[in-house]
Formats: sequence, C-alpha cells, structure tokens
Amino acid sequence: MRITRLVCAHCGNVLTGLGLDKLFFCDNCGKGWALGDKGLESLDVQCRAPADSALPLPFWMVRATVHVLKRTVRNEFTATMLKFSSRYEEDVLKNKKKETGGSFEKRTLLFPAFPVNGLPGLGVNLSESINSLPRLIDLAEKLPDVCGGSISHNDASILARCVTVGQEAEKSDWLAEIEIVLSSVKSTLVILPCYQEVEKVSIADTGVLFFRRSVPFWDKIVDYHSSRT
Repeated sequence: MRITRLVCAHCGNVLTGLGLDKLFFCDNCGKGWALGDKGLESLDVQCRAPADSALPLPFWMVRATVHVLKRTVRNEFTATMLKFSSRYEEDVLKNKKKETGGSFEKRTLLFPAFPVNGLPGLGVNLSESINSLPRLIDLAEKLPDVCGGSISHNDASILARCVTVGQEAEKSDWLAEIEIVLSSVKSTLVILPCYQEVEKVSIADTGVLFFRRSVPFWDKIVDYHSSRT
C-alpha cells in the first residue's frame, strides 16, 4: 500500500479535501496537485474564485485540436431502431446519408472536475460560456479552500472527447455517426465560484446550472465548505 502525504510541495501547506478527491488546490500558494501513481503531481491551475466564495468548485479546462476523421449525417429525419444504444440501422439509412470529414480545429472545453449526471451536456453548455468566466484571482490575494476534485487528469482527456461529441451532436444537421481524435491536449484545473439555489447550482457568471441531486456526493461537498466558514 502506498501512502502519500497531502502536503503542498511548493510551500509545505497541508492539503485538504474529501475521501475520493484526486485533485487538490493549495489555498496558501495557489498551486494545483493531482494524486498520481508516484505521489502528488503538479497541475496547471487558474483560480477565478475569491477567498470569500461560499462554494468554490474545481473544473477542467481542456485545450485540444479536434480532428474530425469521419462525419455521417442523414439527409432527412428518419426514425430508426437503435442497436447497441449508439449504432444506427444501416439498411434504413441507405441512400439517405452523406459523409464528410477531414477537418480539424482548436477548441477549448470546460466541464466539472467532479462527477455529475449528464456531464457531457453540461460541458457543452459551459464550453460555450468560456468568455464569461470571472477574472483571474491574483495569487498574492487570499485564496479559497476547495474540495471535490475527483476526476483525474486521464479521465479529463476521455471526458473532453465526450464533450466534443456532444458539440457535434448539437449542430443543426442530423448526426448519425462520427469519428474524432483529439491531439495536443492540454488540461488546466480551474477554480470557479458556484452558488446554490433551491434545487440547482449556478456556475460562476456563465448562466449554466446543474441540479444538486445530479452530483452523487453533493451533501459531502456542502458539509465540507459549511464546516470551514
């Protein structure tokens, strides 16, 4: 069994979080850390939540080049019987589809660094609001105490692909099948201020919300921040 001391390697501050957390933000110096096979590994991090934020939460910002190798769309809407939950019926769509591909573009994706039911769709909406994020906090200022980062760096790359597929599905044509590859992937941990409403949580200045009940351990996150205010 490997035991890792949760101490910031930059300033020596004790790192805190929940039992399932794999990501840690030092509220003393502003450094980010991920729990890896060899201990704590440094992360690129942006803090956009002030110290007095009641609910600062971690998100992944992923910059990547998206290569669309193949994109199959239907020429008209066709009701089909789905197979394996994701494949379309080839015989039904015969002569009613077209294929494109061979394109690539740089995209910036943003999604929670904690499990949320429907995360890819939430990531699509958040990614559209990149330019609405609050300002960067100067690391010389007092920083927030953050918990809840349980989606690893490797998982973030996989989820970035899911969000990219969601972006393609949101387009106005009728997508049937797509093959994409992400390259030059760079991930940054972003701390955003969030605000609880009656049943939902709003994310920073983006106008994007999610249901509290859609986060499996939401009560633990709230209890953590409540106990430290």
